[in-house]
Amino acid sequence: MRANKMQTKFGGRVVRIFTIFRGSVAALVLSACAQIDANHLSTTYLDQFATPNPTLAEFPVCHGFGCAVVSRASLSTKEWRRVVAVFRPPAKNAQAERQRIARALALMQILVGEKTGTGVHQWTHKDMLILPNYGDKTQLDCIDEAVNTWTYMTMMERDGLFHFHHVAKLAHVGDLSDLNVRNTAVLQEKDGDYFAIDPSLVDHGAPPPVMPLSTWLGPWPPEISVANASIE
Repeated sequence: MRANKMQTKFGGRVVRIFTIFRGSVAALVLSACAQIDANHLSTTYLDQFATPNPTLAEFPVCHGFGCAVVSRASLSTKEWRRVVAVFRPPAKNAQAERQRIARALALMQILVGEKTGTGVHQWTHKDMLILPNYGDKTQLDCIDEAVNTWTYMTMMERDGLFHFHHVAKLAHVGDLSDLNVRNTAVLQEKDGDYFAIDPSLVDHGAPPPVMPLSTWLGPWPPEISVANASIE
């Protein structure tokens, strides 16, 4: 048993180095081909994997790393009412609304996870980095999390649950000067600042940290305490 653990640990390091290198190359390709603006916002993964008009009757759910698997899910009216209840009474300001959104996203993960088999401990999420999944399709990386979060928030916004925010494009960072390749969903205050909302930093069913996009784009990993302060 001890030998297996040592072998797994060593193998994890080797694969992780390869994964980082591969991600860096992909980042360079993305930077060259995609339309990324000054805030590192892009629709590349949304164009590939998201549905422009997700509905309760059917919406895509990415998992397995890099949207290797795209399942189709649905929510009943009763289930959606649980999500709506998180926003009642309406938030009085943008900070409070971000807190509601984080809680609603955690609930969506639980509801959807029961249907797609992803409602499990995300053992690949460790110390705010994502380890190789070794083919485990129940695990989600930052691409899966970003696309799914965009989908869930888009459904919330279109149901009139947001009063202080719009759902923005996804943010992407990663090149040879920053090997921590990462992606996240983004909220924008109406006529205001951008905020990253990143479930890949926490386990399944936990409210994701919300932080100024400038913090998320900065030195990695971010200070979660700083991120939490932006939603409290």
